[in-house]
Amino acid sequence: MIERYIYAETKELPKDNRKEISNELRRLISERMRRLDNTLSEEEKMMKVLTDLGDPKKLANQYRNKERYLIGPKYFEKYIMVMKIVMLSIFFGLSLVHGFSILFEVNSVLDMLGGYIGSLLSALMQGAAWVTGVFALLEYNEISLEHEEKEEPWNPNQLRAVPNEKARISRGESIFSIVFSTIFLTLFFFSPGAIGIYYFIGDNMNFIPLFNLQALAVFQILIFIVFTFDILIEMLKIIQGRWSRNLAIIVTALNILSALILIYALSNVAIWNEEITVRFEEFLTIPFDRLIIFTIIIIVMTTIVESVSALYKGIRYGNI
Repeated sequence: MIERYIYAETKELPKDNRKEISNELRRLISERMRRLDNTLSEEEKMMKVLTDLGDPKKLANQYRNKERYLIGPKYFEKYIMVMKIVMLSIFFGLSLVHGFSILFEVNSVLDMLGGYIGSLLSALMQGAAWVTGVFALLEYNEISLEHEEKEEPWNPNQLRAVPNEKARISRGESIFSIVFSTIFLTLFFFSPGAIGIYYFIGDNMNFIPLFNLQALAVFQILIFIVFTFDILIEMLKIIQGRWSRNLAIIVTALNILSALILIYALSNVAIWNEEITVRFEEFLTIPFDRLIIFTIIIIVMTTIVESVSALYKGIRYGNI
């Protein structure tokens, strides 16, 4: 029970301070238990001391001197981490697409450099604003994805067990997903014409755009929503750190919604460049529309697997 209390208090504190504060708490609890009447059992002493100390979340606020912030200490470290991931992904994505564009551009180097810097600054500002907005919303509303219990006086029995490895969410997987989604979103939103197939004929590099840019403009916002949802899902996973029922429900709902939007967009033939469909059918024996159907099946199967997995983990570990 003591370890549960210490974990509940220190899990949201800065990582560098957790060990010191954990040791301090153990000493404090031990000293208070020794001062109590010896007629009490060890368990009774422990329950009384923990009850007197109160809700670990409130005690944690005293350690970090909680005030009202745009992004407070509870979320600040995760906010900085996600911000770095998004900024680096945007930089890498735009640098990649502009690097490829150099091979085909006939404009001067200064014009290309000016376009690159302008696009990069715009993308970085939008990315920073979006990440800050999400975390500020969580901070302002003190949103928690844990199952909310009815408001009642705190007691040690309310402490959750220290989560086992299966209940915890891999931060590395979430970071990889954010990087991939941010890079694709950056390319798609700022340079959709650079997405396609690059190939060599002799010493010459050729390029076939993947999308029909005129038709794509109608669906651009839908694709933007899909990848924004994907990034939001991974941000919530990083913030939460472990599976809960509420998180599982949110992840499942966003997965299904983004899958439906993506399927609707991909199944519209008008968004694809006619040249790429013709070239595809020249080199492969299956029609291009069969490839789209196969892709949709993969999306559906992946969504089902991810949703079932999220719900299972949320239900299985949500109360642990």
